Amino acid sequence: MLGFIFAGVFLAVIASFVCTEYQFVFFDAWRRVMVGAGSALRLILLINVVSFLMVWGSAAVFIFATGSSDYLTAAAVCAFAQAIWLAQHLWFYHRNHLRLRYES
Repeated sequence: MLGFIFAGVFLAVIASFVCTEYQFVFFDAWRRVMVGAGSALRLILLINVVSFLMVWGSAAVFIFATGSSDYLTAAAVCAFAQAIWLAQHLWFYHRNHLRLRYES
């Protein structure tokens, strides 16, 4: 059972990364941060929330199909996996947002 949890955590981090990066490319969020267009911080937060919901939703479907009741554990794993990428994106925003302010 412990092996399945480790595999699930690893797959959640990978799925979270793929989902988040796909949305960043789709919504052109990196360019928006670099040029200061629109509300890039709101977009970054929205993308991370949507990615969390997608990964947790797929985990919930898998848990429902197996007949288990570990929804809270799955939510915690998915939140931890998404928090890794959220921290990275917020640091990127902070670093480049400040650079834009000083260059203007």
